[in-house]
Amino acid sequence: MTEVNALIYSVSYDNYQNKILHDKENKTQGTWKIGKDAIPHLKFAYVYLKNSEQMIVKKYTIKSFERNNPAKGYHDDDQQCFIFESSEDVFFEYPHAQVQGRQYRTDSEMDALPRLSQEEIDRRLEKSKTTPTVEYTSAELRSDPTNQDARTRLRQVLSADFHSNKPPPVDIAMKMIETVESDPEQDLNALLNEYYISLETKTDQ
Repeated sequence: MTEVNALIYSVSYDNYQNKILHDKENKTQGTWKIGKDAIPHLKFAYVYLKNSEQMIVKKYTIKSFERNNPAKGYHDDDQQCFIFESSEDVFFEYPHAQVQGRQYRTDSEMDALPRLSQEEIDRRLEKSKTTPTVEYTSAELRSDPTNQDARTRLRQVLSADFHSNKPPPVDIAMKMIETVESDPEQDLNALLNEYYISLETKTDQ
């Protein structure tokens, strides 16, 4: 597996306007429960705008991660946010699966993607702005016949992005499936990346 160094995470249009378009004074972003072995690898972050036909709108250079601090507006101290050194407005199409919560890639892959024209950027921003964001509960997602179950998605992600890796043991795979079924914002790509990074970390020790 190519070593990942970039976090891709999704935001709504409102959050893009309020928290992404202009840098926050405290230079923090996000709130996630990221595996501790993955954090040292993450040097960049890219923002995926929901309902924009897969558009990436911002790139951050990460300085460090920290536990959530209520003084900075974060209330779940069991999760992490990142502090960034710099940010850059970037606009290109993300060619992989829709980002539900977060995914991981490499900055070299992301930066090589072709940029969108200003006309196309404006069209996609307007689409994100005017498309209602529908929030579903876990139960509604599981009962929707058009929604693929987590087992099917796990097989597809393994085949598409991790075909050169040995699949995780059944107990680990089942835990990932349960995690995704209980929290629709969890992304199997991210969980698998964190699993394989933890294996490599143990091998290096």
